[in-house]
Amino acid sequence: MKKDNHLLPNDLTQTGVSRRRFFGQSGSVVATFALGSLNTTTAVAAQPAPTDATTLNQFLKLSRFLTGHQNLDTTLGERLWTAFTQQSAGFSSQMDVLQNLIGQHKLPDVEALDTLIKGQPLHDVMMAVIRGWYLGVTDDSHHARVYAYQNALMYQVPRDGMVIPTYAHNGPDYWTSEPPPVDRLLTF
Repeated sequence: MKKDNHLLPNDLTQTGVSRRRFFGQSGSVVATFALGSLNTTTAVAAQPAPTDATTLNQFLKLSRFLTGHQNLDTTLGERLWTAFTQQSAGFSSQMDVLQNLIGQHKLPDVEALDTLIKGQPLHDVMMAVIRGWYLGVTDDSHHARVYAYQNALMYQVPRDGMVIPTYAHNGPDYWTSEPPPVDRLLTF
């Protein structure tokens, strides 16, 4: 029996098999080179260094003063601190200057600090920290990274009377809670 030269849907020619084998092997070689060329020191250096407890406590203390809220989420604070220090190398020193101004002038609240530094570059730093806690983002760009949504301070004040806006009908993270029990089965 003579075999046709054209391919049937379930039939492979020897050329087709070798071509597939070639592409499969070349794909493996490319993946090996791509993974092997990654420099592990670069990958480690790209990750932010962990924040020490003293620095984080200073940032949280300043944040409590600036926001007027005493119960701030420590994990969110660490994320915001990391984001601010990645965006600006001088953020740590600017935070220290703000804390020194508060201490030197014995300022009672953020409004007094606002009056003192209005029109200065430190005012922008102060507003960035407040914005970070209230909005959950650290910049105003179109591709801003969100660090807090459900725990953003803008939703904490009216939480007893306002539902956090979401497309998830049962609220953010609704899938983590147990579903309501089935009282009765649906009838069709």
